[in-house]
Order: sequence, then structure tokens, then C-alpha cells
Amino acid sequence: MKLTFNRFLVLLFVLISQLVLAQEKNASGVVTDPKGLPLPGVNVVVKGTNRGVQTDFDGKFKIQAAQGEMLVFSFMGMQTKEVSASANMNVKLSEDALQLGEVTVTTALGIKRKPDEITTSNQVVKTRELNQASNPNAIQSLAGKVSGLQVTTTSTGLNPNTSIVLRGAKSISGNNEALVVIDNIVSSASVLSAIDPNTIESINVVKGANGAALYGERGATGVIIVTTKKGTKSEKMTVDVTSSVTTESIAYLPETQNRYGQGWQGDFDWTDQGSWGPEYDGSTQVIGIPFPLATDWRFGAYEHIEDNIKPFFDTGVNLQNSITIAGGNVESGYISLNLNRQDFKGVIPSDVRAKNFFNLSGGKKIGKFMLSGIARYSNDKTTRVNGDTYRELSNTPGNIPVQMFNSGDNGDHWTLYDDSPYWSLKNDRTDSSSNVNEFMGEAQYSLNDNIGFVLRSSVRNTSGTTTSFTNEYIDLLQLTGTDRKIRSFYSQANSNRRVIYTDFLVNFDYNLTEKVSFKSNVGLNATDEKFNSVGSSGRDLSIAGYYDLDNISNVQNPLESKSRQRTAGIFGQIDFGYNDYLFLNLTGRNDWNSSLKTLYRKNTSFFYPSAGIAFIPTKAFEGLKGNVLNKAKISASYVKVGNASALAPHAINNTGVRAPGYPYFLTPLNSFILNNSIVSKNIENEFVKSAEFNINLEFFNRQVPRLTLDAAATISRNENQLLNTTVSSTTGVGEALINIGETRSKAFEVDLGFTPVKTETFEWNGRLSYSTFKTIVEKVTDDSDIVGSGTPGIYAVEGQEFPLIRGYAYTRDDQGRVVLDSNGDPIKSSQLQILGKTTPDYILNFSTEFRYKNLSLSAVMDYRTGHVFYSSVAAGLNGQGRSIESAEGGRQPFIFPSSTIEGSGVTNTTVTTGGDGSYAGYQEYITDNYGYFDENFVLDASAFKLREVALNYELSKKTISRFGLSKFNVGISGRNLLTVLPKENRNYNDPETGNGMAGYSFTPPTKFYTFSINLAF
Repeated sequence: MKLTFNRFLVLLFVLISQLVLAQEKNASGVVTDPKGLPLPGVNVVVKGTNRGVQTDFDGKFKIQAAQGEMLVFSFMGMQTKEVSASANMNVKLSEDALQLGEVTVTTALGIKRKPDEITTSNQVVKTRELNQASNPNAIQSLAGKVSGLQVTTTSTGLNPNTSIVLRGAKSISGNNEALVVIDNIVSSASVLSAIDPNTIESINVVKGANGAALYGERGATGVIIVTTKKGTKSEKMTVDVTSSVTTESIAYLPETQNRYGQGWQGDFDWTDQGSWGPEYDGSTQVIGIPFPLATDWRFGAYEHIEDNIKPFFDTGVNLQNSITIAGGNVESGYISLNLNRQDFKGVIPSDVRAKNFFNLSGGKKIGKFMLSGIARYSNDKTTRVNGDTYRELSNTPGNIPVQMFNSGDNGDHWTLYDDSPYWSLKNDRTDSSSNVNEFMGEAQYSLNDNIGFVLRSSVRNTSGTTTSFTNEYIDLLQLTGTDRKIRSFYSQANSNRRVIYTDFLVNFDYNLTEKVSFKSNVGLNATDEKFNSVGSSGRDLSIAGYYDLDNISNVQNPLESKSRQRTAGIFGQIDFGYNDYLFLNLTGRNDWNSSLKTLYRKNTSFFYPSAGIAFIPTKAFEGLKGNVLNKAKISASYVKVGNASALAPHAINNTGVRAPGYPYFLTPLNSFILNNSIVSKNIENEFVKSAEFNINLEFFNRQVPRLTLDAAATISRNENQLLNTTVSSTTGVGEALINIGETRSKAFEVDLGFTPVKTETFEWNGRLSYSTFKTIVEKVTDDSDIVGSGTPGIYAVEGQEFPLIRGYAYTRDDQGRVVLDSNGDPIKSSQLQILGKTTPDYILNFSTEFRYKNLSLSAVMDYRTGHVFYSSVAAGLNGQGRSIESAEGGRQPFIFPSSTIEGSGVTNTTVTTGGDGSYAGYQEYITDNYGYFDENFVLDASAFKLREVALNYELSKKTISRFGLSKFNVGISGRNLLTVLPKENRNYNDPETGNGMAGYSFTPPTKFYTFSINLAF
């Protein structure tokens, strides 16, 4: 009986084991595409569980699953499929036509095309990439992310001005900035910088004139096409809230000499702002003007203080809050409301800025009509200190603790020869306010499946008010015979710009045969731009602190400006497609520009065409597409674009200007004279002719690693450019604007996208790009091969790259030796010399992202080299004895390296340079000789920048669903965290600031740290 029972237990154990083994049996097989090719990277998940794997290189998989359990197979571009688990499975996935059809790109005039149909070079930046570091300025967010694109900051501070240039400058005197289009309406960079970046869906960067032929002359320099978010994918109402706090601090300050302090000609002088005093010795010395009484002297150690001006600056703070409420979808009807508020506190004390943004968009499909509209409003208020605060601080001797003089009284200062920056914070300021109102309406009508009509129109009104004041200061002490009196000043200016923009399009979409498709767009465009400004200023306020034009007791200086410009164009576009692998694009446009019209000239018209072709060999030749090469596309295009942007409204007409010195003092008399600059009566628009070639390759696109390679090469010629030329004085005119200049440009870009690793829990992807561009001046004028102004300055020189810096340089002999006079002083060149080009030889961009489950880490960086810039900071520090060069060699005479005495013909080994051996003599050499050579301050503009680093974590949907949320993301990020500059650029300037001529700007370079929260429900 016992034996029988034991046998029963053994039998039961075997049965249970077999059942368990059956439950844990491995399901395996292979997954293929519709052509039977293996599909790597397909997600295979046991339905209702977290168990999942991916297919390998050969499309094979193995997963632990019981018989009867359902396996879910999913892959991008393929229909999801469910199959019952079993051994030796063969699963074939079908293409998802809906998913594939959704991949479109917004091109010119809002026309959507599939990537295969586009015949020109473009790059799309999605909202996730744009906002990963919470930059409140969408333009700055593009830096380092698009090959061939340069974002230059022309002024720093609370409200920086930026310019966008694609593939370098091509026009000698015209506008080289890219056109900005927002929701199919021609706009401006200033409007884009005002938009909340969280509302942007994507930005399509059309890099050359080739992709912008339909936009006319405004698109000759490339286009930034911005599409904002509209509705939701799920159609239900969503609320998205973003809140962030950003701190801003000084990134770096110029390196300065640490050997000599305050003084003049080698002697200590507590009144001077220069660092021409004796060597530091740690002794106790008088510091600054006695304050508050003439007997209240202050003392300090005569020693170097590293970055002594840094305590003047604060830590800036930007608080940003944004909310978006959206519902519906773009096909049937939607509504979206965005509100954004930003509060800035600058690194300069008392500088603040407040920015409000409102965006309401909506659309509704009614039968065959689709009606949509957008209303935007932004208000930007800034109050900041005037003047060159950064310059004044940079001149400060290294032994001065600037925070000791922070009372705000101009009598409380470390020098008698400048104003106190602490006094300027309250007494020398500018308040500005700008408002942008924009309303856009669009009506689409679908006559049938093949023909549709689009009418869109917008009106944008930009208004601004700027007031500036300087309070009076009476110098009661007048020490050492100086009088630091400041007269009070007040100015007010108001401006308004109104732009009306209208497009009308008729769209055709036909399949002529089973293999031939036909699309066409014809239409017209009209723009009306009106500008006016009025202002007045004067000195000596009757009542101190009362800022009003009526309070000016001296003669006021009124100014008023008005202009109006209208353009109209008709255009057409034809697209043919053959068997979905060969595409032909043809465009033509004719423009009329009112700036070309005079009483004697009625013809303001110019026509220009374009043509492009795209070929996808992997679709054309069966068998070419395989496991390695997934897709290949080749395209080429040619375009001719007219451009009259260099001709200002009314410039072609003779206009009077107020004569200097009028009105006569204390009289109502006034006088006008003819403008000294005229425009040729035969003036015409310039033309840009450009040819572009592109290749796009995708490797291993359905497996890991994945690679994409995009390359573009372009050659363009800018003819008939508008340039000012000097006119004989006998004509009574100084200069005339004529058609003459010609340039030739080349550009090349290559982008490599890669995904080395991608699993269910971990992914690494990145993008590396190389771009180079060069513009050569082929002709300036018939009478001159150089155009430009200033020393140093930006010039165009025939046969040379553009733009160039020209200035005074050392005279050198045929062996390259610097020529000295008999006193040992270098001889300045008799004429301006080319000191370098401002366009880099190449730019390398690199961006990458690591994702582990819900945690992501991203970074953006770039490197550029082969160009130069002129540093006003270096020149200023040199003149004040603060530069390292001004202190080298103990401020004693030296043998100038690789030099020769004029007329000797031999290398100099005996005659010294640098004065008579005294500190005073060396100071005179630095300020009156070394400082006059522009060459000394033209520096290598190479730079490596770590532009962004962002760490974001998104809580799982399972966790946040308990609280009624659909998204909860927290992130920390940094911008401009690291800049590596050449040794000769001792942190003087950020080379990107100033378009090759970098000055002090408002603030030194800064870096940013941000903490953000984003949630949705």
C-alpha cells in the first residue's frame, strides 16, 4: 500500500513538471517584411505582460511563452500583428500605409510634401530637440543643431539680438539673414524670439535659395519655416503646464596682467583709471575718491585681486511659466490656447525684463471648407542701465575692490576720469516696451479630391516705445582741477510697423496614370509694409527726476521717419512623380517691388524660375535595397532668385534731409538740403543663381546599428549687386548706389545620424555634421576693387573671401620681418591691409542622447575654426595697461622678434623697442604705437562650445495615472557650460558676438542652469 502511494506521488510530480515545462516553453521564429526580407529590431511582447524581446540581425527571436498566449509584433511603419505563440513561427508584417503617409514636411507657402518629393536640402528640428534645455529663445535653441546654420548674437544682456545666417554671407551690402516664416506667414526673427518655444511643433530649415523659390526675394538667403502645435492627437482636451527657473552667471572674464596696479607712468595715482602704476608690493595705499567728505580717505592693500570686477555682477534669474490648453485635431476641428509669462532679473543689478505671450489658434471643418485662425500677442518690457558698464568695469585696475564703491553716488568712485557704474545703475537708464499683435486667417476649400483653394491673410503690428534718461551730477569736490559734471538728458521715441501679408493658392493633385502623379500650385502674393517713428530728445531737465519732453529746458532735437513698401508676386509650381521613385519640380515667380518705382520708371518687375529633380534608386531597382542599404535618394536643383532687399523704400527718389546745425540756436528757422547719397535711376534688383546637389542614404534602417548619411553641395552666384560708389565731387553728390558687385559662393554639408544601440530599455543616438561655406568677391565696381569702411572694418575685396577685416598692420620686408624705424618703433603700414576672414573654414556640430527607461541625457556641442575677429575688449585693456601684453618683460625695452631696421636689410639684434627704459616710455610705446596696430587685436576666432546638456526624467504613465496626469517630466539642464578658446583669445570675447567685430556689448559671456517641470492632464 505504501509502495502504491509512493508511485502515485512520483506520477503526480511528473505530470506537474510536464505542465510547468509546457507553460514555460520557448516560442521562436522569424519575422519578415512584405518582400520576405528579415526584419531586425521588431518588438515582440507577450500580450498583457512585461515580457518582451527584439528580433536579431536575421529577424529571428526567441521568447518564453506558453502555448496559446498571444505575441504582439510591432515595428515602425508596419501594421501591428498578434499571433498565438508556438514553436518555429513565421510572421510576415505588412506596411502601414497610414503611418507612412503621415510623414510629410511643410515646405514653402505651407505646401506639404513627402521627403522623397523634396528636391532641395532641408533639416527638420522637432519640438523635443528644440526644448530639451528649456531655452526661452527658439532662435538660440537652433545653434549647433543644424549644419550650415550660424546663430550670431549681435548684443548680449537681458534681451539679446540675434541673426540667423545660412551657408554664409553672400550679398556684399544686402541682407544675408534667413527669412522666418511662422505658420505659413512671412514674419521676422524678432517675432520668432518672442514666441513660447513650447508651442512650436517643428522648424524646417531650408538651407539655400533653391528651396525658397516660391517665397521670392525674401527667401534668397534660406528660410526658417516654423509650424506651431494645433490640437491633440487623441482629440480630447489636454492641459499642458511647464514651469522652469533658470539662473544666469558670468561664464568667464578677460585674463589680465597681475603685476602692475593703479597709476600713471610708473607712479601710483589714486585718481587714475589706468593700470600704469608701480609693481604690486602689498603696501597700504589710498584707494579712490574720498567719500563722503574730502577728508574721508580710504585705504587698501596694493595687490592684485583676481577677477576684481566680478562682485559687481549679480546672479540672474529667469522664471518661466507656460500653460497650453488644446483639444480636437487639425483634420476636423481644433482649438489651442497658450499663455506664457517670463520674468528676468539680469546679471547687471537693477536690470529687469518682463515678457508676456498669448497665442490662440483654432480651426473647424465645415463641409468642404476648413477655416482656421491665429491670434498672437506679445509684450516685452525691459529696463536696463545705459552706457558701457562692462567697458568701464574692465578698465578698473586690478587692485581695486569694486564692491567698496557701491553707495550709488558718483562721488564714490575709484577714479576721477569716468563715471561710477554703481551711479549709472540708478541715474543713466533706458526703459523700452514692445508689443506685437498678429492676426491670421485661412480658408481652405476642397472642390473635389483633386482641386483645392487656399486663401490666407495676416496683419502684424509691431509697436515700440523707448525712453532714456541721464540725471544731473554736480561735482562739488573738483579734485586735481577736474570737473566731472554731467548734464541731465531725456529722450523718447515711438515706432510702429504694420505688415499685411496675403496668399491665394489653387492646388491640384492628380494621378495621371497608375505610375504618373501630377501636383501643381499656382497663386499670388501681396505684401504691404508701413513704418513710422517719431522721437525727440534734449538736455537740462528743469525739474530733476521728472522725465517728460515738456521738462526739457534746452532746444529739443525732434526726429521723424516714415516709409512704405509694397510687393506683389504671381507664382506657379508643378510637380511630376513617376512610380514613386522619380520626381520633377518646376517653379516660376514674377515680382513687383515698389522700391524700384520712380516718376520716370514704371517697370518694377522681375521674373525668376527654378527646377529640381529627385531620384530614389532603391525603389527603382529591385534588389538594390537590402539589409545594409535601406534607402538611397539623389536630388539636384537650380534656381534663379531676384532680390531687391538692399534697396530701402524711397531710396531711389531724391529726398531732402535737415542740414547740420539747424534749427538755428534759439530761433525757429530750419533748412533742408538734398541727400548727399543718391541712387542710380537705372537701378535694378540683384539675382542669385544657385545649383544644389544632394544625396541621402539610410543604412540598417530596420535594425541596430542604424545610420543615415545626408550630403549637400551648392554653388551660387550673386550678380548685379547694389553697392555704393564714390562720385566726383563736381556733381555735388558724395556717393551713388549702383548695380555692379558680383560674388560666387560654395557650400558643402554632410550629416551623419547614428543609433548604435536600441533596446526596450536603453537607446543611444546621435548626429554629427560638417559644414563649410565660402564666398569670393568677383567684382566690386568699375572704379574700385574694394568696398567697406572703418579701421578696422568689414570689407569686400575683389578676388578675396567675403567678409574680410582690414586695418593697419606692421610693415614687413620681403622676408616677413617687421620693419622698425631708427628709434626701434614698428612702422605702421601706409595702407589698410587684409587681416583675416570672418567666415570659418568649417563647423563641426555634434549632438547625442542616451535614454535608459524613462531617463534621458542629451548634449549639443560644436567647434569652428579658420577665421578671425577683432576684439575691442583686447584693445581697451591694452590701452589701460590691463592686458597681459602690456606687462610683459617688466615693461622694459626689448628686441622686437624677427625685425629689421628700415634700410638695413639685416635682422635686428641691437636696437630695442619699448621706449627709453622708463615705465613712462614703455607706456607711451604700448598706447601710442602698439595700440595703433589693428593687427595686434585681430584674434583667432576658433571656439569649442558645449551649448547644451540636459537630464530629463519622465515618470511612468502607470504611476502618474493615479493622479489623473498623462505626463510628468522633470529636468535639469545647462547652456553655454564650457567654451574653449585659443590661447591668444584670453577670454576677451565670445567670437560669435559681433559679426567679426566684437566689442564689449552689455555683459560679458554668461552661462545658464535650469530646473524645469512639465506636466499634462
